Amino acid sequence: MIAHDVEIVKNGVTYRISDNPLTYNHLRVLDYNVVGSGYKRNYSPLDGIDGRFHNYAKEEYKKVELRLRYEVPKIAYASHLKSDIQTLFYGRFYLRELATPDNTIKFENMFEPLNQEFELDYVDGRQLYVGLVSEVSFDTTKTAGEFTLTFETTELPFFESIGYSTDLESDNDLEKWSVPDRIALNENDKSRQMTFYNTSSGSVYYNGDVALTQFNQFNVVEIELAEDVKADDKDGFTFYMDKGNISVIKDVDLKAGDKIIFDNKHTYRGNLNIDLYNKTLEQPVLYPGWNRFKANRLMKKIVFRHKLYYR
Repeated sequence: MIAHDVEIVKNGVTYRISDNPLTYNHLRVLDYNVVGSGYKRNYSPLDGIDGRFHNYAKEEYKKVELRLRYEVPKIAYASHLKSDIQTLFYGRFYLRELATPDNTIKFENMFEPLNQEFELDYVDGRQLYVGLVSEVSFDTTKTAGEFTLTFETTELPFFESIGYSTDLESDNDLEKWSVPDRIALNENDKSRQMTFYNTSSGSVYYNGDVALTQFNQFNVVEIELAEDVKADDKDGFTFYMDKGNISVIKDVDLKAGDKIIFDNKHTYRGNLNIDLYNKTLEQPVLYPGWNRFKANRLMKKIVFRHKLYYR
């Protein structure tokens, strides 16, 4: 019976360590430990006085230590399993921890045995984007044993939500989310609203604890205009968040029904890149808690679709 497992998501395909097309059912997860990223700090000396000046601190990467048990029917299979493990963990991928919420053993009648399988759920709805950094090493002269693999995050040093913010509007599956008690249980709660209609201002709630300020975070704001904006309009179309800088789109004709999309890197009108007309080159940012937004034109619809990031 498996009460603990780890899910691998690579190139859009999802596997479980305990059951996949490469290592089949020969592996079991014993321990899954995420080591905090810590901080790399930069200092400058202070001439003539004691001490030093702290310039900045940054988080570089998280480390994951995964202890596994292998078991094969014949010694000859152990060497092949080692190669298959190397293939399973090749490249970069997401890791998601799974566990059973209920490990109660069913009562069995000796004449009517039951299937004693646990149902596994996400432990906290978070994932890490990692790559393998250690060797795959175990004794291939034995049919069973234990070994440890080490992974490191290859981009962001943060946990990322499995679900998208827009899922909160219609999905009450709180296993998708980290620290579920921080998310309102009521689907109609204002903090779960990510889509707004016929407005030029409002407030949206960001439930992560890492601000959405970096280009390599998933953060998309899609706006459908409710009115035309002429290319010769000196104000153009402006949009800003209260904790960020203003985006000014001008010198281009915009029509009611056009969709303006900020994807945290570029600005689009529909599928057309209009970075040239985003005069400030600013992208919307979100900070933990409530964030107020405002535009100088009526928006027929605005959608905030992002991942939640956690330390």
